[in-house]
Amino acid sequence: MNSALYLGLMSGTSLDGVDIALTEISDDSHAIRCLVFDTIPYPADLKDELHTLNLSPAVSLHTLAKLQSELGQLYSDNINRFLKKNDLTNHYIKAIGSHGQTIFHDPIVSMSIQIGHPAFIAKQTGIKTVADFRIDDMANGGQGAPLAPAFHKTLFQQNNERLAVVNLGGIANVSLLSENGNVIGADTGPANGLMDEICQQHLGINYDENGAIAASQNPDQTLLMKMLAEPYFAKPFPKSTGRDLFNLNWLNQFNTNHLSTEVLISTLNQLTVETLANAIRGFDVEKVILSGGGAENSTIKNRLQTALNVEVLTAFDYGVNPHAIEAMMMAWLAHQRLNEQPVELQSITGASKASILGGVWLP
Repeated sequence: MNSALYLGLMSGTSLDGVDIALTEISDDSHAIRCLVFDTIPYPADLKDELHTLNLSPAVSLHTLAKLQSELGQLYSDNINRFLKKNDLTNHYIKAIGSHGQTIFHDPIVSMSIQIGHPAFIAKQTGIKTVADFRIDDMANGGQGAPLAPAFHKTLFQQNNERLAVVNLGGIANVSLLSENGNVIGADTGPANGLMDEICQQHLGINYDENGAIAASQNPDQTLLMKMLAEPYFAKPFPKSTGRDLFNLNWLNQFNTNHLSTEVLISTLNQLTVETLANAIRGFDVEKVILSGGGAENSTIKNRLQTALNVEVLTAFDYGVNPHAIEAMMMAWLAHQRLNEQPVELQSITGASKASILGGVWLP
């Protein structure tokens, strides 16, 4: 079976930076492997500007246009440096799949906006670029998110197991895979995003490494119960959310000033666990697989295993780098688009039919 090389670019809700995955995909898309993975942090001033957008999503057209251009050029520069670092030229790459940075996502108005314009990427790298994946699903009545369950099915459902695949980015989402090939999924709520912001603002560190801070304290049960009363958590599948809801403004409504930073982080960690466990219960899964930046948060892993009483693994146990999976998904989506293969999202997003996702920008 022939294969081709793609670059997947992912900029998630955690705002860490841009992930790049050099991904080999067979023509039938059944064999997918990441050959090289790297994360390039955002410049501090850009990260601050994007954080501000999460808190106050109203933005002037001038600011929107400036960020579209700046991020598009930043992504292009990062790709060119990645290729040079790995002794590759653009002729080796069939296409780039770029997610862009989400600044707005609202299924009610059927619109999702990602910035980092793909025209800059295609022109400045000389590589065909596929992007703007979510809007096609929304045009067919879907929520436009999460997209990950369709890729998780391709990547992990090989042994007819009943699995829950959890992506722990800024927001958590879960893919529930049945042994007969059916898949459903949804965004469950906050994951790394809020915890990271508290670490950065109060402790001067980027994140809670391995969940050590969360493990050092017990969660505050009063705060936890108040947060769990958030109406989003009670919504049935399909559902999607983002940092436009689960941001510091959302957290500040609970008046957490009386708590230590360590207790607050432990409580946010437990919120992630509880909302995931509530979504997974009742589906009789055999295993849970963690992916994304939070896959190495041992406290989430241990607490989730206790809550569900099932084995909780990471994508490493399946031979896949958990940090690379979303970028690999972007490469896979580019492959599906160029081959005009619809992505089955009906049971995940509520779309009326499978959609060919994304637009194509030529060099």
